[in-house]
Amino acid sequence: MSLRFLRIAPVLILALALTSCRTAKPPAVSAEFLSKAPTVAAPVAVAATTREPVAASAPAPVGASLAAIQQPPKSSGGFIPSAWREPEGSTRDRSVWDNFMFETDHTVTEFRWLGGYDPQKAGSGGPVTSFTVDIYESIPAGSEPNLAVAPLVHYVVNDNAGEKQAEMVNGAQLYEYRHVLPAPFEAKSLRMYWVQIVAFQSGEPDWGFAVGSLGDGRHFRFSGSPGEGYYHQLVNEDVALEVVTLSEGAPTPVPNVARSLEEIEEQMANLPPAEEIPVGPDGVQDIKLVVSRSGYTPVHLSVKAGVPVRLTFRQLGYVPGGNELNVRWGPTEGTYIMLASISDTRVLEFTPKVPGEYRYSCPHEWYWGVMTVRE
Repeated sequence: MSLRFLRIAPVLILALALTSCRTAKPPAVSAEFLSKAPTVAAPVAVAATTREPVAASAPAPVGASLAAIQQPPKSSGGFIPSAWREPEGSTRDRSVWDNFMFETDHTVTEFRWLGGYDPQKAGSGGPVTSFTVDIYESIPAGSEPNLAVAPLVHYVVNDNAGEKQAEMVNGAQLYEYRHVLPAPFEAKSLRMYWVQIVAFQSGEPDWGFAVGSLGDGRHFRFSGSPGEGYYHQLVNEDVALEVVTLSEGAPTPVPNVARSLEEIEEQMANLPPAEEIPVGPDGVQDIKLVVSRSGYTPVHLSVKAGVPVRLTFRQLGYVPGGNELNVRWGPTEGTYIMLASISDTRVLEFTPKVPGEYRYSCPHEWYWGVMTVRE
């Protein structure tokens, strides 16, 4: 096997625990080291790791399948680079991970994705010759793949994943790709995984995923430049990806997403009266915010401008997509907090200064509420 596995997964030799941590570009490692890659010590049942090339046309497991996770391309278009130049590498090499998680145990049988060649790069990379497909565990916080250990599974797809012309999006040609796993991957309930799919080209890389939608609005990437150094970071946007599983134990349908600004405005107009948050003896406004499958409690609250706020956030049982909270308290002020587990609680402290109405929500906009900052 070639050295591509190590170039795609510098993670075997670098323990990268912090998002946006800059590093030097990782050196290549011998094929002998690959054969001795450590077994991941985690309480997860996984498919056996395959280190030999396999074709995308491997037979699918017996039984009905469905696309359990679907992230279709955005109509606005755009590409997220995830390609490497073979064999010597390039300063434009990039790689991308996107996450997936199920409420119940699922058997993953296939990945499908949409991508294409960035028209602004004028065909610099040439056609994709092959892909690698890897599945990683997540770090406990769920914000990035655990790159300190080898992937749970690794496949080389030598027939360009059946590249097939698909639709045009905002003037750019997209292509469909698929990889049927030679051995099904047993994804455990409530456990986040990250799939990394990287294209290989003979020239300066110009292939990328189509920008996707309806996921959690983020992906993890390896990027950088010679002048600035190389780094890993969590950034905005989904990739256009489908995770296909056996139909048994299909995922619980997710809540409906507000499809238009008109719908959002209508929902805003029908909010219940705001729950006024009092100022406590310590001079702080304490908010207890809970998310359940029914949404946020409270869904509308009111705080006083200029007075510190202490927001304590937790979820009531497992809530699909509810463990991350995007919150704003001013025209340009805001952040997000993430729960590491069902029982986790996070505290955010801030002082709102500008009166107005500010939304808080999960990244998907499945759940949302409004904080009114009053004079």
